[in-house]
Amino acid sequence: GIAPDRLILLGGSTWAGEEEALLDVYKELRATIKELVLVLVPRHAERRDKVLSAIADRGLSVVRRTEVKPGASAAPDVLLVDTTGELRSFYACADVIFVGKSLCEHGGQNIIEPALCGKPIIVGPNMENFAVVAQDFLAAGALVQVRDAAGLRDAARELLSDRAKRAAMGERARRLVGEKSGAVRKTLDLV
Repeated sequence: GIAPDRLILLGGSTWAGEEEALLDVYKELRATIKELVLVLVPRHAERRDKVLSAIADRGLSVVRRTEVKPGASAAPDVLLVDTTGELRSFYACADVIFVGKSLCEHGGQNIIEPALCGKPIIVGPNMENFAVVAQDFLAAGALVQVRDAAGLRDAARELLSDRAKRAAMGERARRLVGEKSGAVRKTLDLV
Protein backbone atom coordinates (compact mmCIF):
# COMPACT_ATOMS: atom_id res chain seq x y z
CA GLY A 1 0.00 0.00 0.00
CA ILE A 2 2.99 2.35 -0.12
CA ALA A 3 2.67 4.32 -3.36
CA PRO A 4 5.80 5.06 -5.42
CA ASP A 5 5.47 8.81 -4.77
CA ARG A 6 5.81 8.36 -1.00
CA LEU A 7 9.12 9.13 0.70
CA ILE A 8 10.58 6.26 2.71
CA LEU A 9 12.81 6.73 5.72
CA LEU A 10 14.25 3.32 6.57
CA GLY A 11 15.95 2.19 9.76
CA GLY A 12 18.03 -0.89 8.94
CA SER A 13 19.59 -3.32 11.43
CA THR A 14 18.29 -1.23 14.31
CA TRP A 15 18.81 -2.01 17.97
CA ALA A 16 16.88 -1.12 21.12
CA GLY A 17 16.55 2.63 21.50
CA GLU A 18 17.08 3.29 17.80
CA GLU A 19 13.55 2.33 16.80
CA GLU A 20 12.20 4.73 19.44
CA ALA A 21 14.47 7.50 18.16
CA LEU A 22 13.35 6.87 14.58
CA LEU A 23 9.68 6.80 15.60
CA ASP A 24 10.04 10.16 17.33
CA VAL A 25 11.91 11.59 14.34
CA TYR A 26 9.21 10.26 12.02
CA LYS A 27 6.40 11.82 14.07
CA GLU A 28 8.12 15.19 14.01
CA LEU A 29 9.03 15.10 10.31
CA ARG A 30 5.68 13.96 9.00
CA ALA A 31 4.14 17.18 10.32
CA THR A 32 5.81 18.90 7.35
CA ILE A 33 6.62 15.95 5.07
CA LYS A 34 3.14 14.48 4.67
CA GLU A 35 4.16 11.76 2.21
CA LEU A 36 6.68 10.24 4.63
CA VAL A 37 6.55 6.54 5.59
CA LEU A 38 8.85 4.85 8.11
CA VAL A 39 10.16 1.34 7.50
CA LEU A 40 11.79 -0.34 10.49
CA VAL A 41 13.97 -3.41 10.04
CA PRO A 42 15.25 -4.45 13.48
CA ARG A 43 18.51 -6.39 13.56
CA HIS A 44 16.73 -9.15 15.47
CA ALA A 45 13.23 -9.94 14.17
CA GLU A 46 12.33 -11.59 17.49
CA ARG A 47 12.20 -8.08 19.01
CA ARG A 48 9.03 -7.40 17.01
CA ASP A 49 6.72 -7.24 20.04
CA LYS A 50 8.82 -4.57 21.76
CA VAL A 51 8.99 -2.55 18.57
CA LEU A 52 5.24 -2.93 18.03
CA SER A 53 4.69 -1.65 21.57
CA ALA A 54 6.86 1.41 20.89
CA ILE A 55 4.87 2.11 17.72
CA ALA A 56 1.55 1.76 19.57
CA ASP A 57 2.78 4.04 22.37
CA ARG A 58 3.16 6.79 19.77
CA GLY A 59 -0.29 6.26 18.27
CA LEU A 60 1.04 5.31 14.84
CA SER A 61 -0.51 2.84 12.44
CA VAL A 62 1.61 -0.18 11.58
CA VAL A 63 1.64 -3.16 9.27
CA ARG A 64 3.99 -6.08 9.85
CA ARG A 65 5.76 -7.47 6.80
CA THR A 66 4.34 -10.91 7.59
CA GLU A 67 0.82 -9.43 7.43
CA VAL A 68 1.11 -7.61 4.10
CA LYS A 69 -1.71 -8.58 1.78
CA PRO A 70 -1.41 -8.31 -2.03
CA GLY A 71 -3.26 -5.27 -3.34
CA ALA A 72 -3.23 -3.37 -0.05
CA SER A 73 -4.29 0.21 -0.70
CA ALA A 74 -3.81 2.12 2.55
CA ALA A 75 -0.23 2.86 3.57
CA PRO A 76 0.53 2.63 7.27
CA ASP A 77 2.66 5.16 9.12
CA VAL A 78 5.15 2.37 9.80
CA LEU A 79 6.01 -0.86 8.02
CA LEU A 80 7.70 -3.22 10.48
CA VAL A 81 9.81 -5.81 8.68
CA ASP A 82 9.52 -8.77 11.02
CA THR A 83 11.32 -11.18 8.72
CA THR A 84 14.96 -12.05 8.12
CA GLY A 85 16.92 -11.80 4.88
CA GLU A 86 15.00 -9.03 3.11
CA LEU A 87 16.88 -5.94 4.22
CA ARG A 88 18.72 -5.36 0.94
CA SER A 89 15.44 -5.39 -0.99
CA PHE A 90 14.05 -2.75 1.34
CA TYR A 91 17.23 -0.68 1.05
CA ALA A 92 16.60 -0.54 -2.70
CA CYS A 93 13.16 1.04 -2.11
CA ALA A 94 14.16 3.61 0.51
CA ASP A 95 14.86 7.30 0.00
CA VAL A 96 16.98 7.84 3.12
CA ILE A 97 18.56 5.10 5.22
CA PHE A 98 19.66 5.08 8.84
CA VAL A 99 22.00 2.15 9.57
CA GLY A 100 21.70 0.88 13.12
CA LYS A 101 23.83 -0.22 16.02
CA SER A 102 25.41 3.18 15.67
CA LEU A 103 23.21 5.55 17.69
CA CYS A 104 22.34 3.67 20.90
CA GLU A 105 24.79 0.77 20.71
CA HIS A 106 28.45 0.51 19.83
CA GLY A 107 29.93 -1.11 16.76
CA GLY A 108 27.79 -0.06 13.83
CA GLN A 109 26.44 -2.19 11.02
CA ASN A 110 27.53 -2.57 7.38
CA ILE A 111 26.98 0.57 5.29
CA ILE A 112 28.14 -1.02 2.05
CA GLU A 113 24.80 -2.68 1.22
CA PRO A 114 22.77 0.56 1.18
CA ALA A 115 25.66 2.22 -0.68
CA LEU A 116 25.41 -0.43 -3.40
CA CYS A 117 21.78 0.65 -3.80
CA GLY A 118 22.91 4.25 -4.32
CA LYS A 119 21.12 5.57 -1.26
CA PRO A 120 22.04 8.37 1.16
CA ILE A 121 23.09 6.93 4.50
CA ILE A 122 22.94 8.30 8.03
CA VAL A 123 24.71 6.69 10.99
CA GLY A 124 25.21 7.54 14.64
CA PRO A 125 28.54 8.22 16.35
CA ASN A 126 29.41 4.57 17.04
CA MET A 127 30.92 2.97 13.94
CA GLU A 128 33.84 1.13 15.56
CA ASN A 129 33.29 -2.10 13.61
CA PHE A 130 33.47 -0.19 10.32
CA ALA A 131 35.76 2.69 11.28
CA VAL A 132 37.90 2.72 8.13
CA VAL A 133 34.89 2.25 5.86
CA ALA A 134 33.03 5.07 7.62
CA GLN A 135 36.08 7.35 7.31
CA ASP A 136 36.28 6.66 3.58
CA PHE A 137 32.56 7.39 3.17
CA LEU A 138 32.77 10.60 5.20
CA ALA A 139 35.78 11.80 3.18
CA ALA A 140 33.85 11.15 -0.05
CA GLY A 141 30.73 12.98 1.15
CA ALA A 142 28.86 9.69 0.92
CA LEU A 143 27.71 9.44 4.55
CA VAL A 144 26.22 11.64 7.24
CA GLN A 145 27.33 10.84 10.78
CA VAL A 146 25.27 12.33 13.61
CA ARG A 147 25.85 12.57 17.34
CA ASP A 148 22.33 11.96 18.61
CA ALA A 149 18.62 11.72 17.80
CA ALA A 150 18.38 15.48 17.18
CA GLY A 151 21.16 15.18 14.61
CA LEU A 152 19.35 12.22 13.05
CA ARG A 153 16.18 14.31 12.76
CA ASP A 154 18.02 17.25 11.19
CA ALA A 155 19.97 15.09 8.72
CA ALA A 156 16.86 13.15 7.70
CA ARG A 157 14.87 16.38 7.23
CA GLU A 158 17.59 17.88 5.04
CA LEU A 159 17.93 14.79 2.85
CA LEU A 160 14.20 14.12 2.57
CA SER A 161 13.66 17.74 1.49
CA ASP A 162 16.27 17.71 -1.27
CA ARG A 163 15.96 15.08 -4.01
CA ALA A 164 19.13 16.27 -5.79
CA LYS A 165 21.18 16.04 -2.60
CA ARG A 166 19.86 12.50 -1.97
CA ALA A 167 20.74 11.43 -5.49
CA ALA A 168 24.23 12.97 -5.41
CA MET A 169 25.06 11.46 -2.02
CA GLY A 170 23.78 8.05 -3.06
CA GLU A 171 25.80 8.16 -6.27
CA ARG A 172 28.97 9.08 -4.36
CA ALA A 173 28.34 6.10 -2.06
CA ARG A 174 27.80 3.71 -4.98
CA ARG A 175 30.89 5.02 -6.79
CA LEU A 176 33.06 4.68 -3.67
CA VAL A 177 32.09 1.04 -3.24
CA GLY A 178 33.02 0.43 -6.89
CA GLU A 179 36.38 2.13 -6.43
CA LYS A 180 37.15 0.07 -3.33
CA SER A 181 36.02 -3.27 -4.73
CA GLY A 182 38.42 -5.99 -5.79
CA ALA A 183 40.48 -6.13 -2.60
CA VAL A 184 40.73 -9.93 -2.72
CA ARG A 185 41.99 -9.86 -6.32
CA LYS A 186 44.50 -7.10 -5.53
CA THR A 187 45.76 -9.00 -2.48
CA LEU A 188 46.16 -12.23 -4.45
CA ASP A 189 48.03 -10.37 -7.17
CA LEU A 190 50.42 -8.95 -4.57
CA VAL A 191 50.97 -12.36 -2.98
